[in-house]
Amino acid sequence: MKTLILILIILTSFTKLFGQSGLTDDMIANSLKSKFTLSQYDKLGNIMQFNKDTFLISGYLADNSTYNTPKNVVFQTFDGGKNWKKNHFKGDAWIYNTHFQEDGKVWMGGSDEYIHYSSDYGTTWAVKPKPFNPINRVLSIYMTDSLNGIAGGLHNGLAITNDNWQTTKQIPSPLDQNKFSITKNSARNRIDKVQIVDSTILIDQNDHIYYSKLNQIDWRTFNIPTRNFCVNQSKKSIELYSIRNKVYVLDSKLNLLETYIQPEDIELYESQQNGKIDVASFLSSNIKLTSIKAVKFDFDKMSGGCIPFALYKENSKGLKVKNSESFSALCNILTTCEDYEKPIAQSFKFSEQDVADYFSYYNKLKAIRQEEKVWGGDFTYLLNIDNNLFLNPNKTIDTINQQLLDTVYKTFSLYPFSFTDNEPYIIVNVVNNKSDTLKITSKNSSLFSLPWTIEYKGHSFETYDTRVTELLKSTLPKGFNYYDKLFAGELIYRLIEQRIINEMTYKNGY
Repeated sequence: MKTLILILIILTSFTKLFGQSGLTDDMIANSLKSKFTLSQYDKLGNIMQFNKDTFLISGYLADNSTYNTPKNVVFQTFDGGKNWKKNHFKGDAWIYNTHFQEDGKVWMGGSDEYIHYSSDYGTTWAVKPKPFNPINRVLSIYMTDSLNGIAGGLHNGLAITNDNWQTTKQIPSPLDQNKFSITKNSARNRIDKVQIVDSTILIDQNDHIYYSKLNQIDWRTFNIPTRNFCVNQSKKSIELYSIRNKVYVLDSKLNLLETYIQPEDIELYESQQNGKIDVASFLSSNIKLTSIKAVKFDFDKMSGGCIPFALYKENSKGLKVKNSESFSALCNILTTCEDYEKPIAQSFKFSEQDVADYFSYYNKLKAIRQEEKVWGGDFTYLLNIDNNLFLNPNKTIDTINQQLLDTVYKTFSLYPFSFTDNEPYIIVNVVNNKSDTLKITSKNSSLFSLPWTIEYKGHSFETYDTRVTELLKSTLPKGFNYYDKLFAGELIYRLIEQRIINEMTYKNGY
């Protein structure tokens, strides 16, 4: 089991930073704040880096702290943040999105519905006509060169230009072409991202990822789950970001060039080796009692304040076991539990109840997607919930293999049950005749209540021994706290999901 360790990177003093190249957004933002006093209303939204020294910052920015002051400020530096200049564009807007080129050209769009343009790194500005008909806010801009580009709006606005936004052509969105639907009142028609490479447009309309040829708009989805995309104009290529950090690199005609796995770059994880527990010492005296504490958290109420969130109350149940047969089974488990430092495929036997638990989990997910769909949900970033393997779980669980099991647990071991403070947990206290206590807990469990953490005299060990789970199934009464966590429904789902991902291949839809 891997223990999650977030390694914080502590920045050194600004005087050291500004002499270096490769400044981060945080460094640049902090250098600006050291020169200008920003009010509670000021928000830094977009940091544009033209070269190692030249930066431009836009967002929700004004001259002073008055709430009604026009938001028409950008900040500019030509020396890597040592000095900053305040410039003004001709508008009053929260700038949502920008596009810029290395030669100093900048396009900005936001809440005032205009496109603001500069050709000199943000020193002077011109206002372009409102691009959308009907008019709405500008959420996304992308330019292929100085004249040609595309923009997306808050309420289904989508337009292209061939003359740097002097004139525009409105084009239908995926929603206009009924590629997805919204059957309840919803704001989920916004277009958050647009890009063009050669004659192909890519679009994110409220997390629906589509593509089309520019000369004949016919929106299509990729045959793989796609959560995001990025165009590289210089290489004329596209990167599609799919499930499990898999990236597909395509050419401008959507032919596959390569695939790779994107490394984790936000948090770093470090493996913690299992310790050793002296089981023999504990078992040298007979077990006399096993007490079980099982906790779940029941919804209590919503919190007060401007951002309410759910509050839960602890619901704890206890059980004492004095069954000699259970003690015998537990002794056998404890003497060999260290043989299960990792999941072992041969030890996983799924019962009819496990399969029923799988279908319960699957049907809940499907119901959530159906509910989301009426609000505009499309789930192009997820696997097809109606895939035949999801409907026939035995095709996977009857042929479970070690590699598949290892991959699933490696992925989900980063997110144990105790990752949040309202997940159910169980503590089994095993007491021997010397009154020594050995604990078995689910505090680091991820799937199928594995791994179990065994603690004794200040030492701990994690085991993927499924016999612990099976023993608790036979010990706890149905409906007891934590009982439903002892079944393999989600694990079976994740095994099927990973199998589909492993077998997934990209196909060009053109």
